[in-house]
Amino acid sequence: MAYIIEREESVGGAVCRIMDDQIVLARAQLTDEKAPIEERVHDARKRFKETRALLRLIREPLGPQYGIENAWFRDAGRDLAAARDAAAVPAALDSLQLPRSVTRNVRRHLANRHSHAPLEGVIANAVDQLVVAQARVALWPPIESSFDALAAGLRDNYRKGRRAMAMADSPQTLHEWRKAAKTHWYHVQLLRNVWPEMMEASAAVLRSLSRALGDHHDLAVLRESIEAPSPRIVEAIDVRQRELERTAFDIGKRVYAERPDAWLARMRKYWEAWR
Repeated sequence: MAYIIEREESVGGAVCRIMDDQIVLARAQLTDEKAPIEERVHDARKRFKETRALLRLIREPLGPQYGIENAWFRDAGRDLAAARDAAAVPAALDSLQLPRSVTRNVRRHLANRHSHAPLEGVIANAVDQLVVAQARVALWPPIESSFDALAAGLRDNYRKGRRAMAMADSPQTLHEWRKAAKTHWYHVQLLRNVWPEMMEASAAVLRSLSRALGDHHDLAVLRESIEAPSPRIVEAIDVRQRELERTAFDIGKRVYAERPDAWLARMRKYWEAWR
């Protein structure tokens, strides 16, 4: 089934089913030898991010178990980050649309930097540990079947994103905003059945916000990856990042226009009308 809460499911049943689905899918993607290793890692890391967003949604009812689960999926994603950067950083360079004569040495440096990342062992370990993570789901405390089980997680992450946007004035703080915005996007996807037309439109807007902030972050990683970048490359990165910041803030002012309690009250009304 999909990454979405269905009408006929209890909240606890939906959460455990989605968690199990994501783990099974991540294992299948990591072991798909027909796909390039960068694609396998990219897809699995997306599953890990979706799983962590689900965990944040039920952080309060999970209690101490939340810390265990969140730490494992966070660390597993970090272990696979090298392959993600191997694809994302050159793509960020391409987005600048500079002449090859300007970027030739940079491309060679990036190719050498990411050519021997020892990922097979990391992938094998992640696959084995996902079996253990799947078994842990059966040990979770019961989750009540009401909107209240989700309310704190929804409100807290929306508030976190709103505050992060207000503080975003550097690559580091913009990256923090990106993480909160992406989690908010996943939460909206999980709830899209409450009013499909409304929630799908919101998810599309949040996808655009996440993409703008993600592209900004990739350019920051690109800058850090280049030894003694030329002034022309630095200027191109600066110009593109400023464009992405304007886009992100234009979207963010609308996404976070409501106060957290008002936004949560609206989601509760949608939920009650749907259920």
